[in-house]
Amino acid sequence: MSRAGEVLSTIPLSTLSFGTLCVLMYMAQILFNLSLHQYTMNPRGVIFQHEFYRMITSSFCHGSLLHIGMNMMSYMALGKLLERKFGTLFMTFTVVNSIVLSSVIYMLIALATYAFGSEKLMNQHSLGFSGVLFHLLVLESKVRPNTSQSIFGMFHIPAKYYPWFMLVAIQFLMPNISFVGHLSGVLCGTLQSSGHLRYSMPTIKFLRITEESEHLRWVTSFPSFINTPATNDDFVMFTNTLGGGGAQSFTIPMYTFARNSIETVRFIIFGREGEEESAEQGVALNEGEWIVIPSPRIDPAQAELV
Repeated sequence: MSRAGEVLSTIPLSTLSFGTLCVLMYMAQILFNLSLHQYTMNPRGVIFQHEFYRMITSSFCHGSLLHIGMNMMSYMALGKLLERKFGTLFMTFTVVNSIVLSSVIYMLIALATYAFGSEKLMNQHSLGFSGVLFHLLVLESKVRPNTSQSIFGMFHIPAKYYPWFMLVAIQFLMPNISFVGHLSGVLCGTLQSSGHLRYSMPTIKFLRITEESEHLRWVTSFPSFINTPATNDDFVMFTNTLGGGGAQSFTIPMYTFARNSIETVRFIIFGREGEEESAEQGVALNEGEWIVIPSPRIDPAQAELV
């Protein structure tokens, strides 16, 4: 087995699958010269144009080789640790939850700022997996065996504050990144780590029944598939253990719930107005590195950092 094969064999199935999706999407961007504006997270496009697919595709798109490289290295480190501790199915549900919910939180923040007169977040486009990364960083800090985290070897802070420190520190070091994109991920992780997302997660019983299903034998037979572990305090906190609800009993997909929530907030704030088009739009690299990409009516030479 080659060295690359050995490295890939150490990556659990869910982590490897989502990472592969990101890489394939980036390759498609390059090979087919895809327009990022069609796939990025844009609150105005989702809310007013009903382009709900952006809530999903934006997480898998990246703006450069450096962008996806940094994100995937961070994701592999966090994903391997959490998936080995909680299992492949748990990790899959967590990432899906993070992708959808962080987009919803992002749009709610954009709506709130728009209601106070700022259109910046409504018009900008963002992309990248870093919202999910910050979500996972919160969970990793929650289950960290050490109660403190070293900061560049200079001082220590309580582990539970580490994601918030990184949120501020990265913004300070790279002021052009998307603070709101990262904040949405931190808030998602905080909700899950405090047990408030239990009912968007399946029960432990459901996870184990699913693992034993003959229909999924082709998945669970992979050597990199990790079974749901024995119950522990962290697992109880992160999953639905009460037997009611759970992701498997949703009669309305999370997608529909997110859409209806956004439509409701939009109607309360704007009524049936506010359908006007934006003349200028922006794109975020790495849920950050915000760069204005002009609409077709604007000369590309006029693009500038925001």
